[in-house]
Amino acid sequence: MKTLKKFLFIAACISLLTTCSKPDEFIGDNLSGNDLKCAKLDPKTVKVPFKAKFSVWDKSDYTDNSCGGYPVFFLTMEGHGTTTHLGHITTKMTFCCNVITGEYYNTIGSFVAANGDQLFFEIPVGKIIPNDEDNSAYYQTKFNDPMIFTGGTGRFKGATGSGSTNAYVHDGTDEWRTDFFSTATLTLVKGKQ
Repeated sequence: MKTLKKFLFIAACISLLTTCSKPDEFIGDNLSGNDLKCAKLDPKTVKVPFKAKFSVWDKSDYTDNSCGGYPVFFLTMEGHGTTTHLGHITTKMTFCCNVITGEYYNTIGSFVAANGDQLFFEIPVGKIIPNDEDNSAYYQTKFNDPMIFTGGTGRFKGATGSGSTNAYVHDGTDEWRTDFFSTATLTLVKGKQ
C-alpha cells in the first residue's frame, strides 16, 4: 500500500510539473492556456482594448517626390484627439497615396500622449473608397484598413497589437479633414501600462 501511495504521489508531482511547463498568456482580465492551474500570476504582457477618436489635416509638401510624383504623392497628416491609454494625443502620419485610384501604402505614424509617451503604428496598404453610408453627405469617402502597433516609448515600449482604421474623409469646401473612429487590441508589456 505504501508503494502505491508513493507511486501516486510521484505521478501527481510529475503531472503538475508538466502541466505548469506550458507558458500562460494574459488576455484581458483572464489567464488562458493553463489558466490558474499553476498559480502563475505574473504574465509578461497584457491585452487591452484600444479606441481612438481623432482628426487629421493635410500638412503635405506636394513638391516632395519621395513616392514618385503625380499621381502618387508623399503625404503628411497631422492632428489631435483622444485615445484610451494615452488620453489627449497629437498624431502625425506619413504615407504614399495615388490620388487617382485612392490606394495608399507605407503609412507610418505615432500617437503622442501629453507626457511625451509615444505609440507607433503602421498601415501597410489600404484604399480610400466612396462612402455609401448614412453619413455620406458629410463624409464623401472612407477607408477601414488594418493598423498594426509597432512599439513605442515610455509605457508603450514593446507594445504590439492590431486593429482597424475606420476613417471618414470630409472633402468640403469649408474644410478638408479625416476623422478616425479606430478600434484595436493593444498588447502592452506588463508593468508599463
